[in-house]
Amino acid sequence: MTESTEHITWRTRVTSAMPATRESRIIAVNALVGSVGTGMFLAGSALYFTRYAGLSDTQLGVGLALAGVVGLLTAVPMGRLADRFGPRTMLMIVCLWRSVGYLAYLNVHGFGQFVVTACLLFVMDRAGQPLNQALVGQLITGSERNRTMAFIRALRNLGFTVGFSIAGVALTTDSATLFRWLFIGNSISFLFVFALIGMLPKVRPVAARGGSAERTSAAVIPPIRDWRFVAATASNGVLFLHDAILITVLPLWVAEHTRSPIWMITVLVTTNTVITVICQVRVTKHIDSMATARRATNRSALLLTAACLAFALSGVVGAPTWAAVALVAALLLLTVAELLHSASSWEISFALSPEAAQGRYLAFFNVGFSVAEIAGPAVVLWLLSRTGPAGWLVLAVCFPLAAALSWAGTRPRPDEQADGAGDTAPVPAAAGS
Repeated sequence: MTESTEHITWRTRVTSAMPATRESRIIAVNALVGSVGTGMFLAGSALYFTRYAGLSDTQLGVGLALAGVVGLLTAVPMGRLADRFGPRTMLMIVCLWRSVGYLAYLNVHGFGQFVVTACLLFVMDRAGQPLNQALVGQLITGSERNRTMAFIRALRNLGFTVGFSIAGVALTTDSATLFRWLFIGNSISFLFVFALIGMLPKVRPVAARGGSAERTSAAVIPPIRDWRFVAATASNGVLFLHDAILITVLPLWVAEHTRSPIWMITVLVTTNTVITVICQVRVTKHIDSMATARRATNRSALLLTAACLAFALSGVVGAPTWAAVALVAALLLLTVAELLHSASSWEISFALSPEAAQGRYLAFFNVGFSVAEIAGPAVVLWLLSRTGPAGWLVLAVCFPLAAALSWAGTRPRPDEQADGAGDTAPVPAAAGS
């Protein structure tokens, strides 16, 4: 093989490993930039509010819970606005709002000011993810759509890690000024995201394109009245408990319920991050239809069940080495399940969302994730605190039940089976410049 051929082969491999279109590349960079800023904020915000903003730990928790509820209640109305004005326009507003909101946190002192600021900010925070997915759905088609979502997730994990590392400087020095710069850095990151979104093409919403009545948002059934979509949303919310297990439950379980060395927490979380960054795109390319998404959901549920059994085992074995081995096995099972579930959830949510109401449907679907994110840690920790390792056995049963509910909501309708339209192959995306 000549040097020129080797160069072409290397360049082809690098190109094939990147998002295929200009739009998907811009959106992927958005995810990286935004997550670096968010990671900086999340790593230092709790200490800042309790040390420099006059909040107690309880007030911080209550304030965030109230803001989370507000974010949940406003998610679908924000999605409806995206259907009316387009997700690109709404995302640009969200970015500016969030940029100002994180700076406003620096002037907060006391519980009342914190609650008001957090509630106003969470309206946009909770809207960001479904709006971003709606933007992907509007600009990108075929297999590249889910592939772009995989890049977003992989780069977000990478960005969070970078942001946490940067925040480590402030946490080490315990300087109020450096803590404030974490907020400022997060605010600046959203200005960069705003500029990048402005580079994306403008696409008129379906409701504004003069389509037929059947395709306009006014003719679409609200997501809460679509039982198939409600079933898919609820089941995916349960499966999303893998996130609560990884972020909140795992560190406390390792430290308080196993004889494993405490440094295993860092090993496990780092391993999950590395595998997600490397493998999410590869896993997603095999999930490109509703049929493959259903199978991936079932496999994810079975892997989560196996992970729960391994976590339970880690709490009963006496030798530290065997406890560590059980934890590694649980982490690997959990991570593969996480990759499969993420990819299948994108395919399912896109496939079940009418084009004219994609914003509100994706926002409703995201409510399942948000509920699991808000309530999941508390529920799982309460269960484990009361039952110990046996609590994992309860969770192990929940995941197959969730997969069964997902199957009920996503199986082809009789008319789709008759027409052969239940699991159509995706349309390839055209590569951009």
